[in-house]
Amino acid sequence: MVVTRRELLRLAGAGVGAVAGWSLLTACGGAAPAGPVQGAGTGSPRRGGTVRLAFVGGGATESLDPLAAYSPADLARGQVAFDRLFTVAGGKITSALAVSAQPAPDARSFTLTLREGVTWHDGSPLVAQDVAFSLSQLTTQGRQFAAELPRTIDIPNVAVTGERTLRVPTLLPVGDPAGLLAAASMTVVKNGTTTFEAGTLVGTGAYRVVAFEPGRETRLARHDRYWGGAPNADELVILSVDDAQARVNAVRGGQADYASDIPYPLAKTGAGTDTLEVRTAGERQRTGYGFVLNTTKPLMADPRVRKALRLAVDRKALVDAVFLGYGEPGNDLFGHGAQYFADDIPVLGRDLDRARALLAEAGANGATLTIRSAEYETGLNSSTQLFVEQLRSLGLNAAAQIVGPAEYFDPGGIAAADALAFPLGPFPLSVIFNRSAAFPSLALRDPQLESALATAAATLDEGERARAWRTAQEVMADRGNWIVWGRGDVLSLTRKDLTGIEVRESAKYPYLGKAGFAG
Repeated sequence: MVVTRRELLRLAGAGVGAVAGWSLLTACGGAAPAGPVQGAGTGSPRRGGTVRLAFVGGGATESLDPLAAYSPADLARGQVAFDRLFTVAGGKITSALAVSAQPAPDARSFTLTLREGVTWHDGSPLVAQDVAFSLSQLTTQGRQFAAELPRTIDIPNVAVTGERTLRVPTLLPVGDPAGLLAAASMTVVKNGTTTFEAGTLVGTGAYRVVAFEPGRETRLARHDRYWGGAPNADELVILSVDDAQARVNAVRGGQADYASDIPYPLAKTGAGTDTLEVRTAGERQRTGYGFVLNTTKPLMADPRVRKALRLAVDRKALVDAVFLGYGEPGNDLFGHGAQYFADDIPVLGRDLDRARALLAEAGANGATLTIRSAEYETGLNSSTQLFVEQLRSLGLNAAAQIVGPAEYFDPGGIAAADALAFPLGPFPLSVIFNRSAAFPSLALRDPQLESALATAAATLDEGERARAWRTAQEVMADRGNWIVWGRGDVLSLTRKDLTGIEVRESAKYPYLGKAGFAG
C-alpha cells in the first residue's frame, strides 16, 4: 500500500487541521485549552447507568474466547468478563484468582493456590480443575499469545491436589511463577467450555456478556456476586472503533462516554466542551513506541545493520511529530516504568556517518526492507512512514507496509516483513520479553541474552534476578533487535463525571470493572 503525503498527515492525527486552528486561536490572543488531566476521574461512582467505551477492535476476527484475545477491545472485554490468575498493577505482579504460586526448592514445579469464595456467573464455584482445563487449552491451535506457557509448563502433568490447589511441574526452572503466569495473561475459563457465545458464556468477572457483534459492540451486564465487589454500572457497552478520530467523534456526539487512545492533536485542541476532558495516564504509564527487527532475515540478523538502523533514527523528530510534546525519546528498551527497568541506559544519538559506515561494512548499501504497521495504537502508522523516510536518507530502499488491525498479527505477514512497528506499555520485564518475542521472527537469538533471561526466570534470589534483568537490557541496548525511539503519553477523551477506570496491564485497555458515573 502506497501512502500519500495527504494520507500521512491524516495518519499522524485527523486533528492536524484542528491543531492549526488552535495555533491561530492562540496567536490571535485566544485562551489555549487546558492540558490533559492526569488520573481516572474524581468522585465516587454511583450505582447504575450504562457506560459506553470505544476501543480499537479486531473486526470480524474478534472473539469472546479470552485465550485468543489480541485487540484492545478484546482485551478490555476479557478483563471484565473473566479473570486472570495474576495481573499487573503499577508495573508489578498482583494476585487475582490465584493468591499464591509457591515454587519448589529446585524451581522445577510450583504449587498454585486459588482464592476462596469465587463463583462463576452461573453460581458454581471456581475449582482447581477449571485452571487445569484452561492450561490444557493452551496446547490447541490459535493460542500464540500464550505460547510461552507450553514451552515452560509441563501441561500434561499438571495435577489437581485439592479443591483449590494444583501442582504445576515445569519443563524449565521457574523461580517466579506468578510473573510467568502474568506475562502470559493467563485467564481462566470454566472446565468443559467448548463454545464462546453471548448469553451462555460464563466467566468469573465483574460483568457477563449478554450480546456480541464482532467488530462492532459488546454488551455486558453487572455480576452482583463478583468476588471483588459488585460493580457500579448496570451495563458496559464496549464499542469496536478502529479509527481514532471516529472514537473522538463518538464521545463528542454522545454515542460513547470514553474513547481510548485518541490522537495527540486533541490534547492541543482541547476536549471541545465543558462536559468532557482529555486525560493522560501519566509519565509512568507511557507506552514505548518502536520497531522490532526480524532477525530471521539475513539483513536484520547482522548486528551491524541493527546498530546502523538505531543510529539512523531521528528520535526527537519522531517524538515531536507523533507525540506533539506528549512524550520523550526512548533508549531502545521497552518497559519504562516497570520494576528493574534500566532508566540509566542513555538514549542513543543520531549518527548518520557511523550508520552509513556500518551498512557499507555489512554490504547492505541500498538494501531493500519492509516495515509493517497498523494503526493498532495511535501513531504507529505515522511513525512508520517517518522512519521509512529517515532510512531512505541512508540510501536504503525502505517501504512501509500498512495493514488493518485485524491483519496486524498475521504470523505469515510478520515473518515476511523486515520489521514490525510495535508498542508496549510499562509491563513487568517478564511480560515485555515474552510478548516482544511472541513470534519466532521477532525473537533475538543471542546466547548472553538467553542466559540472562533463563536466570531471571529461574532464580529464587531477588538480587540475582535484578542483575539478570540488567544484563538482558544491556544486550538489547547494545546489539538487540528493538528500536524503541520514544515513549508516548496514553490519552483518552471522556465525560468528566466518568470515574473508576483503573490501569492494570495497560492504559490502552484499562480495567473497567469499577467504572461508573460520579454523583
